Amino acid sequence: MAVFTDPEGAAFCVWEAKEHKDARLVNDPGSLVFNGLNTRDVEGARSFYGSVFGWQTLALDGGAEMWTLPGYGDYLERYHPDLNKQMAEAGATEGFEDVVASINPIADDQPDTPAHWSVTFAVDDADAAAAKATELGGKVIVPPFDAPWSTPTYTIRITVIGDPQGATFIASKFVPENRISAARRTPE
Repeated sequence: MAVFTDPEGAAFCVWEAKEHKDARLVNDPGSLVFNGLNTRDVEGARSFYGSVFGWQTLALDGGAEMWTLPGYGDYLERYHPDLNKQMAEAGATEGFEDVVASINPIADDQPDTPAHWSVTFAVDDADAAAAKATELGGKVIVPPFDAPWSTPTYTIRITVIGDPQGATFIASKFVPENRISAARRTPE
């Protein structure tokens, strides 16, 4: 294992798998579901990570950009049969099955925010995760909220949490849009 920083200073780790070939549990509650690079130099990041890892970029509607690793979706199919089909049925952009991370430009009005990687863990319930984190001495930095995702049929219920030592992470749950919409309706 080794720890590096990219040219802008965002730290990341790499490791040689040897006998442990992969993290077989991803996208399930309690496991890693997503990563995001927060950067001011998107073009430099494209060049750096593309050269180091072979990542490509995928532009989504609304201006979002994602890192892709060709064949990643096929790899995940081994552990999550029909994942690619489910993404297509949910309206995901072609190539979305190969997404490994997002590229998140740091806003100009955040001059003190350094370049960094964020980590997202899947949860069964973002609200319950936030409550449990608080109970265990952590801090809810961003209370749970609903956000649109890259497909028209899903949203994401998301919260940002700080652990008792100050490390931050995101906890999220994909939710069908019609379920969120129904929950928000109020009787007239």
